[in-house]
Amino acid sequence: MRQPTDQPADDLLAPPLPGPLLRLPRPVRALAPTAVVLLVLVPLAAHDPEFGPTESPSTNAALMAFGALALAFRRRWPAATAAATLLSGQLPLAVALYGLAARRGATPLLYVLAVLAEVRLFVPFDLGDVSTPSALANLVEDPLVFGAVPLALGLTTHQRARTVSVLAERNRLLVEARRHAEERAVAAERARLAREMHDVVSNRVSLITLHAGAGQVARADDPAAVRETLGLIRGLGLQALTELRGLLGVLTPASDQAPSLRGLPTLVEESRQAGLAVGLTVTGPDDGLPAPGPKVQYAVYRIIQEALTNAHKHAPAAEVAVTVAVEPDGLRLAVVNSPAGPAEPAQPAESARPTDPAGPVASEGADPGLPSGGHGLHGMRTRADDLGGTLHAGPTPEGGFAVRARLPLRVV
Repeated sequence: MRQPTDQPADDLLAPPLPGPLLRLPRPVRALAPTAVVLLVLVPLAAHDPEFGPTESPSTNAALMAFGALALAFRRRWPAATAAATLLSGQLPLAVALYGLAARRGATPLLYVLAVLAEVRLFVPFDLGDVSTPSALANLVEDPLVFGAVPLALGLTTHQRARTVSVLAERNRLLVEARRHAEERAVAAERARLAREMHDVVSNRVSLITLHAGAGQVARADDPAAVRETLGLIRGLGLQALTELRGLLGVLTPASDQAPSLRGLPTLVEESRQAGLAVGLTVTGPDDGLPAPGPKVQYAVYRIIQEALTNAHKHAPAAEVAVTVAVEPDGLRLAVVNSPAGPAEPAQPAESARPTDPAGPVASEGADPGLPSGGHGLHGMRTRADDLGGTLHAGPTPEGGFAVRARLPLRVV
């Protein structure tokens, strides 16, 4: 099973961008521009006739105070604040333009107010006096410093906030996608482990059950037969425990210990000892043809094991032919059983044998029918699909049942 990574999901999140070294409380930040204008600029405008849009100091002071009060509402109504400060001084207008650009971004209303602000900042100057470089610098100083620069800073702040928001959302989606991927991986691994457990337990326990049934009808005066049956049961139990230890210990057997094509004769012999007539034919690989990979051999073993288990359950009196052929285009296998006879018709491997609760009690030694979990065919198909192969299972025209699969020789 895949182990979850030790790296926490929060590691995918981008580190927070550095903020200001000193972050004042929000009310202080909201009212600071208003306080600065009221305490510093309004007294200056009241004593300096050139410190404002008009020649009247009192009018300039009143307009400056009006702009300062408007700045207190720049967070709630940034556009209205910017429009109101057009009649005020340069600093309130610059603060309002920055707030509008930072909160709303590049909108048509921002462009209109920006043009009006530039016109407003040009008004106090004599446009005819641009004969010297210093005069030209004075002409563009206010529109640049109090108009263009605040707009550029505000748009940069707005774009930065949008970028941070998009990255945070993208990282959140990445964390969620990775969590879903881990959940799917865990679910797939659980399904794989359940399939392995089903194949091991179903086959071994089915054979143990059949041998135990044979032991029930064994003659009491034939201790050799009883000992043989008990020995077979013990051997099958030890094999089941060994495979279960491999599954529970490392969950995936090592390539040199995993079941392979070499174990097919033993697997078939176990079914023969349980009373099932099984024939095995293995052909290939020819010279120059590579042998199937460990994963392919493991899947072949498990598919044949499950098919034989289903034959024990649903057609114990039938003859079963197991064929494995290694060909250039892949490995082909078939497990075909003959008709089970009129008293016990062949059924698909996944169909459950109906029982009549009101029927007679089975006589001693009779097989009451092995239970079926309904996962065998699905597990076999999943094994074939995982390797890029195909598997088909269904009744034969003669009335039997066949499981046929084609698997690639190598899996990357």
